[in-house]
Amino acid sequence: MSDQESRVEERWRTASELPPEVLAVLRKPDRAINPVTIVATVDPDGCPRTAPFGSLRAITPGLLRFACNRYHDTYANLCRDGRAMVAFLAPPNISVSIQGRARVVREQMDCDEYHAVVEIDVEEVKNDMIRAPGSAIASPIELFIPEQHIGWFLSAIGEIEEM
Repeated sequence: MSDQESRVEERWRTASELPPEVLAVLRKPDRAINPVTIVATVDPDGCPRTAPFGSLRAITPGLLRFACNRYHDTYANLCRDGRAMVAFLAPPNISVSIQGRARVVREQMDCDEYHAVVEIDVEEVKNDMIRAPGSAIASPIELFIPEQHIGWFLSAIGEIEEM
């Protein structure tokens, strides 16, 4: 086994909270934009439903928080059934899925009457990185915010982080 293959094998597989390298990606300073996360919920008929979010932040290794429009399917699903899964990619070697329980902690954001703040208690973090030697994530899914919405986005992130 090569040295690189050995290092791949040493990577963690599951954790009960966000490992430091994952926490760093989801907890950027100065309200910097995180990679887009995909939040999966369960529809009333039991089918999985996914949606991208650009506001998700790690508050602690065991707590995630994001803004969600109260008229979005994700919001309705989380209010009815708090099970949630969050997935994201970050170069060069972070590919994780985070399982947890969600709850609404603020029905209406101060900065936006249509958005609520949702928290997810982390239950398990799974390392989904390909274990092939030399494999790497080339790019994250990135969010582009039009100039006219930058103020709203920064206000929402500030509110999420400072609660």
